[in-house]
Amino acid sequence: MPYIIEIVKAGQTVEVLKYYSSRYNKKGIGRGDRKKLTTEEQRKVNKRAAEKKLRRLINENFQEGDTHLVLDYKLSERPAGREGMRADADDFLKEMRKLYKSLGIPFKYIHVMEIGKKGALHHHLVINTPEGVSQRAITKAWKGRGRTHFNPLDDTGQYAKLAAYLIKQSDGMLKDPDALQGKRWNSSKNLRKPTVIRKEPIKDKGWYNRVAKLHKKLADSYYLDGDSIQEGIHERTGYTFFSYTFVRINQTWKETEIEWEKL
Repeated sequence: MPYIIEIVKAGQTVEVLKYYSSRYNKKGIGRGDRKKLTTEEQRKVNKRAAEKKLRRLINENFQEGDTHLVLDYKLSERPAGREGMRADADDFLKEMRKLYKSLGIPFKYIHVMEIGKKGALHHHLVINTPEGVSQRAITKAWKGRGRTHFNPLDDTGQYAKLAAYLIKQSDGMLKDPDALQGKRWNSSKNLRKPTVIRKEPIKDKGWYNRVAKLHKKLADSYYLDGDSIQEGIHERTGYTFFSYTFVRINQTWKETEIEWEKL
């Protein structure tokens, strides 16, 4: 019976998600028991949704040569509380905006704060680092509070593992009721949103074969990311879902909405 297909383009990736909705008749479709979610089950649902949103945001806005930046603290420079940590981040971002403005370059970032189990404090950022922006200048903006670790993004355009890692690091900010950062990340306002290419009901149950198939017209342009294939039963709805991601091969920023709309 009818299911929903959702196709979202984010940078070099195209994500395909298939799932059932209570808005449509699902006669003959097996469904698990629907129940009120426990706190832990709800946390898993929220975490999976956050990871999907962050993955798409990173894929859409960052590319090879950009940086996963980690800022840590000297023991003597650790702030006493979260408010101090937040203030340090705001000061660093202020300096970065000034730096990029002086170079005539827009500054884009996603920022995650991490508080480890043993009290270690880190700031994780994904930032654009075009030519002209030196590591020395970025390190200077941290003002000697600690070390700066630079991890350049690769050329795949698929940063799902980075998104999953950042979401994991953000867990500590949510579990403590005194956490100052009430959401998992902050970001600059100039980030592009992923494009929803298609979202509609399909009167076909062929997807039950669980086949992540790429249309032959696009076979020379994309490949299937095997690690992206997921299927399961949604905790809230009790219905199955199936998702997978294609990644563009010739790493260009050419728009591909028209290609996918024709399928």
